[in-house]
Amino acid sequence: MATSIKDIANKLNMSVSTVSYALNGGPRSVSLETKNQVLAAARDLGYRPNRVARSMVTGRSYTIGVAPPEIGDDVFLSPYLQLAINGVANEAGRLHQDMLVFTRYRETEHEEMLSIILDGRVDGVIFIAPHFTAKTVELAAALQLPCVAISGAPVEGVTSFSINNEQGMTQVLEHLYELGHRRIGHIAGRLDMQDALIRLQGYQAFLHARKIPYRDEFVAKGQFLIEGGRRAMHELMNLPIRPTAVSCANDEMAIGAILATYDLGIKVPEEVSVAGFDSTPSSAHIHPPLTTVRQPIGELGEVALRTLVDMIEGNEPQEKKVFETDLIVRASTNHPMEEIHEGSLYSH
Repeated sequence: MATSIKDIANKLNMSVSTVSYALNGGPRSVSLETKNQVLAAARDLGYRPNRVARSMVTGRSYTIGVAPPEIGDDVFLSPYLQLAINGVANEAGRLHQDMLVFTRYRETEHEEMLSIILDGRVDGVIFIAPHFTAKTVELAAALQLPCVAISGAPVEGVTSFSINNEQGMTQVLEHLYELGHRRIGHIAGRLDMQDALIRLQGYQAFLHARKIPYRDEFVAKGQFLIEGGRRAMHELMNLPIRPTAVSCANDEMAIGAILATYDLGIKVPEEVSVAGFDSTPSSAHIHPPLTTVRQPIGELGEVALRTLVDMIEGNEPQEKKVFETDLIVRASTNHPMEEIHEGSLYSH
């Protein structure tokens, strides 16, 4: 028969509650001497904690759920998702929490998803980059399940952690402008996602502020994917008058854009400059290394986990919600080949 907490209590002539506090770290404190006695007895008796029983007593699973934007083939190959989940996992380990990733998460079935999320396996949920159309976040918050979001569309009553997208786009576009570029294209991400939309709006606002005419054909959609960026770059480079620089809403599309220049025999940055957004590890290893905007993706994951645990434990979160970005200049951007003057922005 498996050893129980009661067996340890009998061996030490202690109350069951004292043994439970020592083994579980609370909710009441015990002296270090008592804790060491309990742990030693537990080892001697071969005690193995019963997590289900513990959960029934504490009302907690000590497990945090993580919901990606959606589930599809190879979704976890996304560098952004990897960095975000890694940040969550790092902090979960430090705070003695387990992590459960919902691999059936589909927003088109939000009622079913809600039942899965609320089935008692997790104490709260971190939603990563929810779409504008996401209903599960809204429903979970309405049912008072502790939850937070990393980036994505804002939901009333849900604490969200994000980066200053406007700042990041201004940094990279200002860099291209100072190099002398005036024909600047943009490869947009999925426009049902908050970050993609704000970055596109940031691109449009920058052109307006610099009195550079906006051209619809200079914006192509890459869906945040390498192949999407590759197709979008083909579109831009086949225009009769093409951009001399292209800003991309993430690094994956920028890598795809550079691959497209290999297809077309166009040199980067001599004939076209390419810039990304995210500063994922692969951005430093593509040829040429990618100029990009660094956002602290892993830190967002850590802060989200820490805040969620505070909420679950009834503490007031103290974390900041919007994080700054940094421009990392590498070899994929340079002065345009041709001299471009203010009076002839679209001349060859």
